[in-house]
Formats: sequence, structure tokens, C-alpha cells
Amino acid sequence: MDMKIAIRSGSTLRAKVPHAAGFTLIELLVVIAIIAILAALLLPALATAKEKAMRTTCVGNLKQMSLAMRMYADDANDRLAWCNWDGGSVLGRGPQPGWLYTAPVPNITKTPWVNNLNSAYETGSWFKYMPNPKAYLCPVDIRSKTYTATSGNVRNNKMSSYVMNGAVCGYDAPSGNEYRACKTAQVWSPLCWLLWEPDENAVGPGDPGAFEFNDAANFPNDKEGIGRLHSKKGGTILAFAGHVQFVTREAFQKDSKTPSGQGPGPGGKTYLWWSPYKNDGH
Repeated sequence: MDMKIAIRSGSTLRAKVPHAAGFTLIELLVVIAIIAILAALLLPALATAKEKAMRTTCVGNLKQMSLAMRMYADDANDRLAWCNWDGGSVLGRGPQPGWLYTAPVPNITKTPWVNNLNSAYETGSWFKYMPNPKAYLCPVDIRSKTYTATSGNVRNNKMSSYVMNGAVCGYDAPSGNEYRACKTAQVWSPLCWLLWEPDENAVGPGDPGAFEFNDAANFPNDKEGIGRLHSKKGGTILAFAGHVQFVTREAFQKDSKTPSGQGPGPGGKTYLWWSPYKNDGH
């Protein structure tokens, strides 16, 4: 007997295909909200990590400078490198090499220096011990207004974010000692402060501004200040002992404002006012 499959007229056979699952609007909004929360939690942490890395770089720069200072002094019969005070000449003998450069200040934004940074830094006494131009610059400072400015309040010296205490040459030393760098043995304490990153906004926004960096040396008065680029409370400073320490703005100002002859050192010298050429360090 023949077997026949009867198919009803107009009938069709359809396979059941499952519908693709999709996100609802509410689910999408929940995912977006979670991503936003995670971003809000992570971004501050990333920013903090970046700021810490920049602070570490700055401390590392000063550490390298402490080694350069010591090695130069060892090779120079214990005498420190000249601090580039006023960017002028030494004892009328013409431009002399300073720790950072030989006067006049090389303008590293223009030729021939801009195409060969090393040639600018090579004029300084420390470069043979610290031959990396980047180590002279704070990664935060080089983004500041006075560093990036090309007109108006412009720095004469863009070679370094750090300045040396003018005590090295006695500021306005007695006749016969002008611009003569002292020896490390003449510094009354290894805790005395040598180099720091200044505060271009110490008096107010933009005051004293670019003037802070013009010759790579400073008076340590309260109008000069210590930089607050890495902390609102203060900045790092290099001491003669070779250590880098954090100094609050208040501590810097307190030392800088100590009346002449009333500091803790001989003759009333302080950790900022320690010129060997004056009894009171000023």
C-alpha cells in the first residue's frame, strides 16, 4: 500500500528562531551610571599618582644637584661653584662660569641654543657632573605662565626651575670678595639651605613673577619665597648635607624674616642667611 503524506493546502512549516536578546534603555542607563561612578573614583587617584610622580621627579633633580655640588667642590679644592649672582662678571675679570651657565644667560628658546641644548648647559660648572638638561627643570614649572610666555612677563633664564642661594657669593659681599664663591667648610651648618624652587606668586598672582628666575640666584627673603607647585603648603629644598627636605612656606618665611644677628648660628646666622662674608650672614 502506497504511503502518502497529506499536506494541507496553504499550510507551511516554519522553524522557530529565538529572538536576539538586547539591552533595554534602563539597562544601558545603569551601565553608563556605573562607568561614571568608576571614572569619578579612578580619575582623582590617577591625578594624584601623576602629581606624586612629578614631585618625585623634582626631588630627584635636587638629589642630582646635591651630587653635582659635592663633586664639583671636591675637584675645586672645596670651593663651591659661583651662583650666577646678577649674571655678571667676577672681580672685573669678565664672565665667569657659574653653576648653571657662563654669562650672558643663554636663551635656550632661540638659535643657536634651541637646536643644541647641551651647548647652553655646557657653559655651566655643573654640567660635566649632571649632563642632562631635563634634570634642571621641574615638570610642573615648565608649564607655568612665565616659563611658556614669549612676551610680557618673560623669564630671562629658562635653563633651570631652581635657584641657588646668593649666600654662596655673599650677596653684596665686602670689597674684595664680590662674586667669589665660598668653600663648603665656610658654611656654618650642613643644614643650611642651598637650592630651592622659588615662588613666582609669593607676593601675589604674578608677583614677583619671572624675575624670580632671571639669574639662577636669589636673595632668600620672604618676597622670594619657596615654590608651591607641588603643594599649597610649601616645597622642597636642598641642604648642604646633601638631603632634600620639604619646607613649608611659613618655615621659609620665618627664617627669611629672622632679624639680623638673631638666628641659631654663629653671629646670629640662619639656615637661609649664612653668607660667610658677613658676621650675621646677611
